[in-house]
This record gives sequence, C-alpha cells and structure tokens, in this order.
Amino acid sequence: MVLEICFVIALAIGVAAVFWVIVRHSSEKIVRQYKKMAFRLKLDLTDPEAQMWGFVRSEPFLHGMYRKREMSISVPAKGLQNTRQIETVVKIKVKESSFTFQMTATGLIGALQQRDSGSKARWMSGDPGFDTVVDVRTSDEERIARVFHVDRRALILKVLRGSKARIVLRDGVLSFAELGLIADDLKRERIIEVTELLCDFAEVVEGR
Repeated sequence: MVLEICFVIALAIGVAAVFWVIVRHSSEKIVRQYKKMAFRLKLDLTDPEAQMWGFVRSEPFLHGMYRKREMSISVPAKGLQNTRQIETVVKIKVKESSFTFQMTATGLIGALQQRDSGSKARWMSGDPGFDTVVDVRTSDEERIARVFHVDRRALILKVLRGSKARIVLRDGVLSFAELGLIADDLKRERIIEVTELLCDFAEVVEGR
C-alpha cells in the first residue's frame, strides 16, 4: 500500500514537472518573438512575472508609439465572444470616432465574429472575388467604398483570405485580431506586416 501511494505521488510530481517544462518552453518561445518585434518596431515590452511557481504565465505585450501613433500588441484576457479562444490583437489609434467598420473572412468563424457588429447590413463592393471571401459591415457604405478601392481591397484579401481574423474600426481604434499566439517567425512577420497595413489604413481613414 505504501509503495502504491509513493508511486502515485511520484507520478503526480512527474506529470507536474513535465507540464511546468512545457509551459516554460512555450512561454520562452513567445517572449523571444515579442522581443524581436519590440526591437523592430521600437516599442516597449512588458513581460509579466510568472505566478504560482511558474505554472501560470501571462502573455507579454507591446505598447508605445509607431509611425507617430499609439499602438499595442497583446493577448486579451477574454477571447473571441468571451470564449477561451485565444486571440492576438493589434490596436492602432485613429483620429476618427464616427466611422466604423468590421471585416472578417466569410464562413462560420466570420459569422460568429460579426455578431458584435450590431444590426449593420453587409456591404457589397460589387467585386465577386472580394465579396465571396470578405464579409464587411459598416456605418457608412459610401465612405467605405471610397476608402477601399480595388487596390486596397486586394490587400485586405491577402490578410483575411482563409484566416480566422478580423479588422475593425471602432471608437477611434483600428484593430486586427486573429486566433492564436505569436510563437514562431512566420506569425511574427505576419503581425508586423499587418501593423504596417493598419498604419496605412489609418492614414487613409483620416484623409491624409
């Protein structure tokens, strides 16, 4: 009986140790990517201390000024539609408070994401190649048609096609949110590319 108890205790300790190593390794991978982004974008990095002996590790986040705009890259505590789906979110400050839009890929995930767009009807660009891939809801259909001409729609297609992401302008903040964490070089470069795109879109929205 004593041996069985000792075995169970040893097994529990072993499982906990393996879990701790996995969590630590995953966290270190993510922090490395954030450090590279912080250097590239000249942003401040906050890396919260681990809690509960390292078993609980909050995600790092970036914040500061980029291209003369306030911005941040973070992982909110709550995921998509307050679920446990983890999202990485890029936010850019925009001097525009009345114009709003939300863009997602078409399909089940996109429909779920569009649930918080209110009762806005879907905007159709008239371009089948775009409209079959991207679902757009907006407060001003005429303005969005002027802002997102064919070349800019091509950029949106590149970002949203086949993804679980969305681009939103609301309350003076232009944001990009996508399921998943920044844990590898490919994801890091995608987020940097999206950051540049959001800054470009912010200038267009402001009429620069």
